[in-house]
Amino acid sequence: MFLVLGNATIDESMATDTWPTAGQTIVVGPPRRDLGGKGANQALMLSRAGAPVRFVAAIGDDAEGEWIAQRLAAEGLEAELVRVTAASDRSMIFVSPAGENAIASTVAAAAALSPAFTRERAATLSAGELLMMQGNLSLAATEAALAAARAAGARTVFNPSPIQSGFAALAPLVDLLVVNEGEAERLGGAGEPKAVVEALRRAGAGAVALTLGARGSLFADATGFIHTPALAASVVDTTGAGDAFTGVLVGALYHRRLPSPVALAAATAAAALTVQRPGAASSFPSRAEIEAIFARW
Repeated sequence: MFLVLGNATIDESMATDTWPTAGQTIVVGPPRRDLGGKGANQALMLSRAGAPVRFVAAIGDDAEGEWIAQRLAAEGLEAELVRVTAASDRSMIFVSPAGENAIASTVAAAAALSPAFTRERAATLSAGELLMMQGNLSLAATEAALAAARAAGARTVFNPSPIQSGFAALAPLVDLLVVNEGEAERLGGAGEPKAVVEALRRAGAGAVALTLGARGSLFADATGFIHTPALAASVVDTTGAGDAFTGVLVGALYHRRLPSPVALAAATAAAALTVQRPGAASSFPSRAEIEAIFARW
């Protein structure tokens, strides 16, 4: 079993020609609603990569929460959705003409999951199973789950986004840490990518995958470094590309048991497909497309 403890949101994306500055009002395109949240995104991609997934998240007891539940049910994802009194979380996403994005998210629903709750769920895992987490839950709830999974003999994957103060101390509880350049610098200090990855491994992470955008990715574990170039793509919207990469990488490494270079190539191909489409969940490769990626690589 692959347990994803995370968040689920409603994403509203709007195209913009420029980022607003302080005090400035800009005109944007019409909002596009989609299922989102890094937890839901990664659980969905991990499931499409063939892994048996159980997704746990908090949603509001409101119409937005019902919409999220219906979308997850339509995906066929096994989900435990905890109804809380806070409003369902949502993200406002602004997408530039070059496809880059800026995202503002609420986390009140996700933050309602207590350390006792996450510890209990993670403790149900067994040796050989896996826990995947992101940065939307509280620091205490995240640490409790990672520690419980480790105590149970399960593997742990952590994508600390959005990043919080205190996340650096969790590295010894993480078997695979997936970060972008900004997150890597916050956790491991400034420097060249290889040096930052080395610092994160010295801090205790078993393996590190650093995404570098158009420069591909850098992966390191006890056997050494692997640089995987990005694939050429006509970028429409980069929203969700990191989640597509992470979900497929984890499925390839820990479910299909593929060698690291092959797993990284497959994850890179999934991200390349994602950036060529608008939206978050609606932009992800289908199960058939992911199977075709694995067949190729």
